[in-house]
Amino acid sequence: MRRNIFVLLFVCSAALAQIEGPPRVGVGVIRKELSLAQAIELAVRNNLEVQVEKTGVSSAVESRKGARGFLDPRLRWQPMLENRNTPTSSALIGVDGKLVERIHSQNFYFDQRLPWAGSTFNVSFENDRESTSNPFVALSPFITTRLRFALTLPLLRNREIDRERANLRVTARQVELSESNVEVKVIEVVERVEEAYWNLVAARQNVQVSSEAVNLAREQLARTRRMIDSGTLAPVEIAAAEAELERRVDTWYASIGQVTQVENALKVLITGSRHEPLWDDEIVPEERVLEAPQFDQVRQAVDLSLKRRPELRQVGIQEETNAIQSELARNQTLPAMNLVGGYLSSGLAGSVTTTQNPFVEVSAAQIARLNELSRLQGLPPLPPASFGGAPDKLIGGYGSVLGGVFENRYPTAFVGLQFDFTARNRAAESELAQTAVNERRLKLQRALVEQRIEAQVRNALQELETARQRITAAESSARASQEKLDSEVRLFQTGESTNFLVLTRQNELADSRQRVVAAKADFNKAVARLRLAVGTTLETYNITVQ
Repeated sequence: MRRNIFVLLFVCSAALAQIEGPPRVGVGVIRKELSLAQAIELAVRNNLEVQVEKTGVSSAVESRKGARGFLDPRLRWQPMLENRNTPTSSALIGVDGKLVERIHSQNFYFDQRLPWAGSTFNVSFENDRESTSNPFVALSPFITTRLRFALTLPLLRNREIDRERANLRVTARQVELSESNVEVKVIEVVERVEEAYWNLVAARQNVQVSSEAVNLAREQLARTRRMIDSGTLAPVEIAAAEAELERRVDTWYASIGQVTQVENALKVLITGSRHEPLWDDEIVPEERVLEAPQFDQVRQAVDLSLKRRPELRQVGIQEETNAIQSELARNQTLPAMNLVGGYLSSGLAGSVTTTQNPFVEVSAAQIARLNELSRLQGLPPLPPASFGGAPDKLIGGYGSVLGGVFENRYPTAFVGLQFDFTARNRAAESELAQTAVNERRLKLQRALVEQRIEAQVRNALQELETARQRITAAESSARASQEKLDSEVRLFQTGESTNFLVLTRQNELADSRQRVVAAKADFNKAVARLRLAVGTTLETYNITVQ
């Protein structure tokens, strides 16, 4: 009687231990039911890898904005003071062998690259106020102003394309490439979420299978004890049943630990921070078998994949970029010929100088003597020597200068050609040769990507078909194992079988059930890989990458 009570207490305590199980670290009492679609939505919104990849798009957009900078107008203000002392050996230029000039400049320059044919527009407005010791200058100080408009139009090199416009087009392709990288990363994360999700489903089902195996071992242990008590079984059989029970409990504990690991792997993918409440919840996934895409032939799946895979679009963007660089390099091999034209209007005004002309000073005594002699002879006197003065319209201040500029008193128009020829131009020829090499490399890369896609699609289809057959085989094995176990238990109870055979049949049943779990999980993951291979992952979950 006491032995029966001990057995009953042992079975009850083992059952309680099974219900409670080992504690899961960091998991609270809240059970969060999470569908696959919800997990993917969380991952697309929160996944840190996706967020990191999106920063690449922002960087590429800013680079494109910076590439437009060559079209930004540039305004320069250049004030300057200059005290110039120039030695001279001519007394006609400077007294005591020195020409003294004081210059104050206020100059403004405006440059604008035009978006048409590589042309450039320039405006300059230069203002100089100058005083000089040169005795032959009629105005001192005087102000000169020049308003100049100029247009440069490339005729050969840099007409169709130049480095700035090529860089703008390349950065636009870089934005597309960065967006494609985000799409690739989202697809990769979605596929990893699917795999982690079905790993969690399989891990939880394995816990259930292990728990059922523990229960079967406990049932067999209790059955063994009853038969030993009744004298129909040798006492030595109890050791085998107890050892098998502990082995299965160990497996059960290990399966519970595996649940925590795969659950944490899923949480890493679907959360944006380690501080989110989901980290403290138990995730309860849905248990179902996905519906697989149907293809009549392998070629149909491969053709769809070649149309939709972003990797091939990335190669196409790289080919477009190389074509732009090739066009630029080919253009740079041409000689540079620019049409240059412009218009200039100048103005001049100042104050009449008080410095005496040295020629007048030298001739003053001679003219005075001639006038004295002329008076004695009754002749009229000679006029004083003079070289003339500045015109009245040049005498004035800054307003008079601007009047000369904007009244167009002194216009100048010019037009001409600038021709530059580089004899060998090895730099441009080298760049052109490199783009040709890159073109061949990209063609090979495209062929390699297509080849890998072909293999990936074929492998995914084979994996899917294999998993489907495995499910059928594993379920049949589980049913047969259950029937064998039931039969073995009946034989054991009638003394026609052994404890070892019953435990063996239980292990076979547990193994078959675990194979069913693994086959269904592998089937679902094979569906995810097939969607990835044919490029329909985002479409399946209505995900739009922006």
